[in-house]
This record gives sequence, C-alpha cells and structure tokens, in this order.
Amino acid sequence: MAKNKPDEKLTPEIILTESKPFLSLENFGSQCLIIFIIAIIFYGNTLLNGFALDDGLVWTDNKFVKNGFGGIIDILFHDSFYGTIGNNYNLAGGRWRPLSLITFAIENQLWGQTPWISHLINLLLYMVTGFVLLKLIRNYLLPAKPLMAYASVILFIIHPVHTEAITNIKSRDEILSLLFLLITVLISLDVANEKRKASAILVAGLSFFIALLSKENGLMFLFIIPVTLYFFSKLTLKKIAIQSLPYFFLVAVYIYLRVSIVGFSNEKVSELMDNPFLLATTSQTFATIFFVFLLYFKLLFFPHPLTYDYSYNQIPYHELNDLRVIVSVVIHIALIVFCLFHLKNKSVFAYCILFYFASIFIVSNIVFNIGAPMAERFLYQPSIVFCLALVVIVERVFNLFKLTSSLQKNISIGCLLIISIPAGWKTITRNEVWRTGPRLGMTDVLSSTNSARANTYAAANYISLIDTCKNETRIKTYLEKAIKYCTISEKIYPKFYTNLMLWGFAYSRLDSLDRAVFVWKQAQSLQPNSSYVNNNLKSISDKYFNLGLGEGAKKNFNQSIYFIRKAISIDETNTEYWYNLGGAYFTINNIDSAEISFANALKLNPNHKQAKQGLDAVRMRKNLK
Repeated sequence: MAKNKPDEKLTPEIILTESKPFLSLENFGSQCLIIFIIAIIFYGNTLLNGFALDDGLVWTDNKFVKNGFGGIIDILFHDSFYGTIGNNYNLAGGRWRPLSLITFAIENQLWGQTPWISHLINLLLYMVTGFVLLKLIRNYLLPAKPLMAYASVILFIIHPVHTEAITNIKSRDEILSLLFLLITVLISLDVANEKRKASAILVAGLSFFIALLSKENGLMFLFIIPVTLYFFSKLTLKKIAIQSLPYFFLVAVYIYLRVSIVGFSNEKVSELMDNPFLLATTSQTFATIFFVFLLYFKLLFFPHPLTYDYSYNQIPYHELNDLRVIVSVVIHIALIVFCLFHLKNKSVFAYCILFYFASIFIVSNIVFNIGAPMAERFLYQPSIVFCLALVVIVERVFNLFKLTSSLQKNISIGCLLIISIPAGWKTITRNEVWRTGPRLGMTDVLSSTNSARANTYAAANYISLIDTCKNETRIKTYLEKAIKYCTISEKIYPKFYTNLMLWGFAYSRLDSLDRAVFVWKQAQSLQPNSSYVNNNLKSISDKYFNLGLGEGAKKNFNQSIYFIRKAISIDETNTEYWYNLGGAYFTINNIDSAEISFANALKLNPNHKQAKQGLDAVRMRKNLK
C-alpha cells in the first residue's frame, strides 16, 4: 500500500473524535479556551468604549433602531441608512443590511443605548467566529494538524487590523457575515464528506441567507463554496455543482428582495467624498486600485499605522508607470499564475489565493463604487487565508530543515508569543483610540493627514468639545484647532460642503464674521438651498444691519452705511437693507447713492411706501439743485 505524500490531505474522519486530553494544546476544547482568554485580553478594554464614528448612522441616530421591537419591520423594509438620513444616501445600489440593525433594535429595547453591552456582544461574536474557524481548519483545511490549525486561528484573533471590525459597533455586520459564512462552509463540507445528512444543507442555506442579510460579502461565496468543496472534498465537479445550487437560488431570492425593498441604481455618484475615483482617469483608477491592493498586503504583514479613514486624498491617484503599482501588478499576476499551476493538485496555497481574491474583489471598487478607496475592516474576511498560508509556509520551512516535531512545536509557540506582544500592544492601544468619536477623529487625523474627510471630522470633533466646556480660553483653542483642520481640508478639496459649513461656524464663534461670511458664501454656491448656511448668513447680515441702525441712531452715518453695506453684501434681496441704506446716504447728502439704494428697494418691493417717499425726496432735492 502506497504511503501518503506530504502534501496529500488526510481524511477528515481521523480528527472528528477528540483523543487528546483537555490540557493538551492539541485538544479542541483547550484551544477554544485559550482563544477565549486571548480575545478577552486583546479586546476586553473595548467594554469601556462608547459609541463612535458611524454608530450614529446605524443606531444612536436611527429612529427605527431606537424604536426597539417596534422598529424591526421598518428595518426589514427600508435601506439600512433610511432611519437616520432618509433618502439622502449617495452610494450605488443602496444598503440593505437588516440583521445587525435588528440586533441593535433588540438591544435598545432590552437595555437602551448601553454601549458596553454592544461591545460585549461584538467580542462574544468574535470569539465564536474563532471557534467555528478553528473547527473548519482542523477538520478540513489542515486535517490531522491541530497545532497548525490552532496557530492560524490565533494569528487571526490577534491581528491588529481587525480592531475596526471588532471595536466599531457598526461593524457588527462584518462579524455576523463572516460567522455565518464560516458556518455555511463547515456544514457544506460536512455534507460533502458524509459527516452530516444531506438535509443539513437546509441549515447551511439558512446560515448563508442570514449572512447575506448581514452584508453583501456573502455574494462572493457563490464562488468560494464550490471552490472549497473542490479542494477539501472528494465530490465530482457535477456533484459540487448540484450541492451548490441551493446557494444560487438563495442569492436570487436575496437580490429580488433587496431590489424590491431598496431598488438599485448604479448611476455615477457626483460627490467626491462618496466616489473616490470621481476625478481620476480610467488608467489612474485601475493603477490606484492596484496600489490599494499593495497597501492591503502591507497591512496584513505590518498593521501600522491604522486609521478609520482612507478617503480622498489620503491615497493619491497613481499612474500605471508608478513602480509601486507595477510591483503590485507583478505580485498579483504571480499569485494567479501560481494558483493556476496548482489547481489540479489542490494545493492549500492555491485555495488561499482564490479565497483572498474573491473576498477582496467585492470591496475593490472594480465592479461598483463602495464609497472609499479602502478600509481596514475589508481585510477581516481575507485575513483568514493570509494567516492560514503563513502557518503553512512556516511548516514547509520547518520540514525543509528537517526539524523534529517537538522542536517545531516549541519554536511555533515561541514565535506566537513574540508576535503576540506587539500585536497585543497595538490592538489594546488602538481600542483605546476608539474610546469616543472625538478621540478617534483627533487621533487618526495625525495618520490620515492628506484626507479631506479626516481633517474635517477632526475639526468637527474639536467643535463638539465646546458644548460642555466652560473655559473661554480652552474654547478658543478648540475653535482655532478646528479652523486649522478646516483650512487643511479646504486645500485638499475646496468643494467639500461639510468642511465649509464647519469652517464658517468656527469663524463665527470667534466673531470673525467676515471670514465666516466668505466661507459660508462658498458653501452656499455649492448648496444654494441649504437651510443651515442660509440661516446663518441671514443671522450675520441681520447683525450687521442692526449695528448699522445703532450707528445711525448715534448719528454716526458713515459707520451706519459701512455696516448696512456689509449686510447687503450678504443678502442683496432684502428690501429693508436697501431702504435704510438710502436713508443713511440721504442724511449725509449723498443723493446719487441714496437714489440707487431707494430704487433697488423698489425693484424688490414696488409697493414699499417709505422707499417711494425716499425716492421722491431724492428727486425733489435734485430738482432744487
């Protein structure tokens, strides 16, 4: 009887029955316990965190979620952002991710807005994801190699790039999606390898549909599931296709429901903040996407620095002749070629490559605009196979040097301990940055220095601090910092309305009214119907007008004219401004200017009695001359 080759996969049956004592590192229960402890050590401090960033969009400001059980129906039948911003979202295809919002609604009903409970649930879901992933890798991806399976899951659990997905309450959609997708794959493999009855596909289908209700990532598992069955079962291609059919049916149902509820629009988004490649040529778009792929690799190997924002212009547009773009293209082509050459022998590396490409493809901006060039949470799913491949590479190196199994075990444990120290420090300190929205914004702007959005949000965070601050000196400092970041943002993207709105507010609070008017005028040109800007401009124009009236009452008519003209420079359509300006000019005997002012008032309101009288008085005085 021929011996198994080193690369040949052993049958899963040999590890389904646990034979190792509980205290052994190879015991599944023991491994789960350690994963549980590590997850608490790395993410326990998130329980001290509050709400931050997009949590308002999906919870604290979402009227459906805040309605608790009563809002669940509305959550199911509306876009996920509708409860907060109505139809004012600006992303292709809408967002229908009801599952995470339903969990928030349930929490709100039971405990109100209690962030530590939400963070605890995210942490527990992360742990369970680790347990399911461990079972999947032990049973099928690396059968008969429990320590390698364990090492790959530990690397996944401690990877700092996951901090956004775990620490940001809003990112529960990522956690739920991956958890139920892994359950789907595990059950599918059990059925394919005859460890469960065929009827278990119903459970797998339910899990898959739940994953789709969490986030769109599950769509790519129409590819990943049959690929996984090909690599880790003995099914023929025909049987793989048959077993995969239910998932295609469920995707069809999901798409029908999604389109029926939120519709579908793939129109070009005209706002740069929601379409990062709006100003890029086609070649620049693809060059930049490949550069982003390289950045993803970099973050997998070296997750520093981390930031919540990579929007325009944190990642500048690149050209195809950029050396870094060329390197990225070469790397990815090499991976594809390697995968094609090793498909037939079912190399675990080929599987990792296919899984990674499928996972990253849906968030790559290649097919549709996702609203940002990249995000760290998008590595949550593909990082699984990165950790798996890394462990297998280390094992191959050990075998190359013919190390004993005992020495391999000791070195592996030592390496994991060494990696855990910087990974733990990075994760724990990063969790602290996510403690509050202002802390996150004011910290990450130091990393995302070229991002218009990060600078604007930093300004917003400093402005938010003045609401509870009683110290005038400190308030002034906060406002000056806000102006600094707004100025930077304006240089990056002059037409960013939100930035101009905040910039004007900061100037107005410092009584730099002329500068506030200048900035808000720019904002008004972008959104003429903005009630916020228009109301603020009216407030300042009225202030100037009242100052003018006050100076007039003091017989300081030149000062009165100065202030009323400022009011008119803001609002040229106000009849009273023109009428009173005419009166001031008339008083100092500037008859021509008075005539123009009264005439302008009458153009705006032909029935203005006092303006008519003023114009008659001007003409009478002219006739006397």
